[in-house]
Amino acid sequence: MPINRRTDSLEAAALERFMRATRAVNAAFDATRGEPDFEEGGQSVARSLERLDVALRELETSERSLDAILSRRAGH
Repeated sequence: MPINRRTDSLEAAALERFMRATRAVNAAFDATRGEPDFEEGGQSVARSLERLDVALRELETSERSLDAILSRRAGH
């Protein structure tokens, strides 16, 4: 595969990962707002917050990945 097509493919995959991560953060955030505060002694809220934390970490990682690919493409 020529380098340009490979770069385009990597960029597309990184962008897709970033978009999935963004949607996951939105869904996890919405879930935290919908949880009652004291269900099962707060376990439900804790699980929702944990999912949000995981989603935020993936968003950060995917953003760094996308930034690196775009920077390489721009020659930085």
